[in-house]
Amino acid sequence: MSVFAISGILIGTTSIAMAVLMVLIGKERLHSIWGLFCVAVAVWGFGGYQIALARDPVQAELWWRLTHIGVIFIPVFFMHFVSEFLELKNKVFVLALYALGFFFLAVNSYGNLFIADMRWVFNEFYYDSPPGIFYIPFTAFFVGLVIYSHFMLWKALKTATGLKKKQIQYFFAGMLVSFAGGSLSFLPVYRIDVYPVFNLAAFLYTPILTFAILRKHLFDIRVFLTQFLVGAIAVLLLVNFFTSKGVVEYAWKGAMFIAFLFAGYLLIKSVLNEIKIREQLQAALLKLQELDKAKSEFLSIASHQLRAPLTAIKGYLSMLMEGTYGAVGEEQKRPMQNVYDSNERMIKLVNDLLNISRIESGRVEVKLEEGSIQEILEGVAQELQVKAHEKRLDLVVEKPTSPLPLFRFDKEKIRNVILNLVDNAIHYTEQGSVSLNAKVQMIHDKNAMVIQVKDTGLGMSQEEIARLFQSFTRGETGNRAWAEGSGLGLYIAKQFVALHKGKISAESKGANQGSTFIVELPLA
Repeated sequence: MSVFAISGILIGTTSIAMAVLMVLIGKERLHSIWGLFCVAVAVWGFGGYQIALARDPVQAELWWRLTHIGVIFIPVFFMHFVSEFLELKNKVFVLALYALGFFFLAVNSYGNLFIADMRWVFNEFYYDSPPGIFYIPFTAFFVGLVIYSHFMLWKALKTATGLKKKQIQYFFAGMLVSFAGGSLSFLPVYRIDVYPVFNLAAFLYTPILTFAILRKHLFDIRVFLTQFLVGAIAVLLLVNFFTSKGVVEYAWKGAMFIAFLFAGYLLIKSVLNEIKIREQLQAALLKLQELDKAKSEFLSIASHQLRAPLTAIKGYLSMLMEGTYGAVGEEQKRPMQNVYDSNERMIKLVNDLLNISRIESGRVEVKLEEGSIQEILEGVAQELQVKAHEKRLDLVVEKPTSPLPLFRFDKEKIRNVILNLVDNAIHYTEQGSVSLNAKVQMIHDKNAMVIQVKDTGLGMSQEEIARLFQSFTRGETGNRAWAEGSGLGLYIAKQFVALHKGKISAESKGANQGSTFIVELPLA
């Protein structure tokens, strides 16, 4: 049996099976149109089988005319299917295609306007060659319609998402094994005697697209390509088996075919497992993203709701301690000061949580304006001077050797960054000093403003530095020295600096060796 005959059986059998499946399962208009397409392909397939068996030109011509009933309507049904799938408003265009299809069907039925003669080819069967005068425009009609329908699918692919995008990807993958291969069947008609061997792969087309249409969740396109490769090689090995001569050749080719099927099964199974694991990871990632979004929304709402009462508490406590509501004794002032300090820490935490929710939801705006970084340093030092004095620490702002240039930055956010760094330095330093300085430095061939906050405090290990700027993370040394920190300040500082396309880092020689925090901000 010739390859042409085998391909005809495979195409006809699989396509008629898909048509029956559409009748049994399909419930939509789209499914009915695809069922008609499968019937047209089946007519082409079974017709090709009969053509391969015909041994006289009269019989061959009859089968060629019957086969072309399917061939004529393959592009028409496919274009109709694409129009329905993409919900295109082109009813008149589709009706015109059907009219052309019936016209070609009519000229195919009589005379030699469509099929002019039969020609014995490949020493195997008769081919409808040379073509009649209407066969040339039909070929252009067939090829043009296939190209146009796939062009419409390609346009839709650029904006499609989810299942629809995967379906279109499958349509293109199927096109490579069907229209691309099946279209070569036209060549011998025009005396270009290339054997239509690629018809062997065309039988996969209707099952692939039927699967894509009916399945609600498609596998990754890599799974299809693996299955197609295994299937195509298996078909070639099967054809090779049927062309064997002698018992020994049948035996070793049969064993090779079975061994390949087993290896192919293992390959497909491994790819499916990989895709399954990846899909599970993607689902888990989506779930985490949803939870993260919910967390950010909760933090935002909770922070907004807490700010007002905390601010009110701060105001009333301040007025009480100042004697607005009457004299307050020293014994009462001490616990009131403790409450005030606790309230201040709570306000800072709420502000940090609110900043995090804004950062993670992308609602942080950078308001760039020209300013002096030296003024920011001196303002922060002045604000925290009392706290440093209470711990008997020297808080020093070093004067630059030459005037620092003004540059554009978000004053509020950079002030927040430096305030946080200096506040941390005071907390983690028991004796000695905290110093601040700024200078212009060339970094990666570009000028940058480099700000340093140095302390003589507890220091850090390299392991602590590595995770220092993560949210809700604090160094072990810091936890022991000050248990009330939230672990959010440095994370927020890093995000604020990143918004300026800058960099923040930390250095320390180890425990009790002090720390240096460095902020780099580009000047242009």
